[in-house]
Amino acid sequence: MKVHSIEQVQRSHGLRAARHAPPREGTGPLKLIKSVLAVSIVVACSALSGCQSDVDGIAKNVKTNDIKPPSSEVDESFGETGAEITLLLPKGATGIYEGAARDVRDGAGLGVGELGGNQVFVKVVDVASGAPAAATAASAAKARGSVLLVSYASPAVTSAVASIPADQRPPLLNLGAPVPPTSGNVYNFVSDEIDSAIEGVRAVAASGHKKVVVFAQSDFPAAGEERLASAIRAGGGTYLGLNRYDLTDAAAADAVKRSAANLQNADTVLVLGKTVITTTIAGAIKASGKTNVTFVGTNAWPPQAHSNPSVAGAVIAMVEPEGATMIAERYQRHYKRTLSTDAAYGYDAVAVASGIVRTKEPEGMNAQNLTSKVGFRGVTGLFRLMPSGTVERKMSLYSLSGGKLVLLGATPASF
Repeated sequence: MKVHSIEQVQRSHGLRAARHAPPREGTGPLKLIKSVLAVSIVVACSALSGCQSDVDGIAKNVKTNDIKPPSSEVDESFGETGAEITLLLPKGATGIYEGAARDVRDGAGLGVGELGGNQVFVKVVDVASGAPAAATAASAAKARGSVLLVSYASPAVTSAVASIPADQRPPLLNLGAPVPPTSGNVYNFVSDEIDSAIEGVRAVAASGHKKVVVFAQSDFPAAGEERLASAIRAGGGTYLGLNRYDLTDAAAADAVKRSAANLQNADTVLVLGKTVITTTIAGAIKASGKTNVTFVGTNAWPPQAHSNPSVAGAVIAMVEPEGATMIAERYQRHYKRTLSTDAAYGYDAVAVASGIVRTKEPEGMNAQNLTSKVGFRGVTGLFRLMPSGTVERKMSLYSLSGGKLVLLGATPASF
């Protein structure tokens, strides 16, 4: 297998955060992981060879189209004709869209310009006044014939929309924090750190490393722990427990000491956290003499953590950043700033809608087509929406070597 090096990757898509970086063949777990991946990717691609090469065609024309999206300086819409996509966003205190909300809007605008083909347009609706106004806006969108709601708002606001009976509003694609899909046809679109962790653990489990100890920051939610534990067990692994750490080197080292009994039985250590303290955890475990384990990191690890020798060889699953490069230059040119993860999600939300409308007509925007098993390939990778309201997004597997992310196994071409 050819090994590729990436100098620096940020977040799950190799993109800058809007709010606010070759392993030896040898023997050992990495070589075994690479061998298993090579077989699994070949089998997956062979079994699915009859699928469309572009997985419903989202990415098909991205490289060749360079249509400037309509301006949003005068009104709050992108495009003029076709089926409506209603974008629910909160304006900032200054009365304009700011930060991540602005990025989502502009990503959606670029998507309409490049993929809309006069078959869809985006209407932007301000929901800063809260949940009641958002619910009213959703009902009004239904009355206008909107085919899809796309929300980037607080959980309370998006939950209010999600609670509306599915037959009284368009399908809802949520780009914010996950909300319960209480009434159906609600899809949480964003992949998070836990998705990355689960994919990484699954990959090493394929090589026989199935006894997992987890370290996470002290504020890691109980629901997140249950999700991790369930995924580990579902994959045939043994969940040995979660150890919480505070954000100091001393506290991290103490967490390792307290977990000595669990570490004794582990062959895999999963370390979550958006902090360089993750390297302290790994270093303390190695210093204790526990060296026969595979470390699994996440896409939340900051790039500066990648160069620490204590995490050399750690395995990380993330979406390949190459997909985002397809639109990054045009986004920069049109909006005079770097493409962010939020903008990429906004682009793909429009891409999903335009793809379905183009091939199935507006009437085809329904749960059956949104949850197609074939899935979609966009700038945020290969993904499919699940009837449960979650998203399954395929990730590539990397290893840290020499401070760089080195590709071990690429994302399959299709599900």
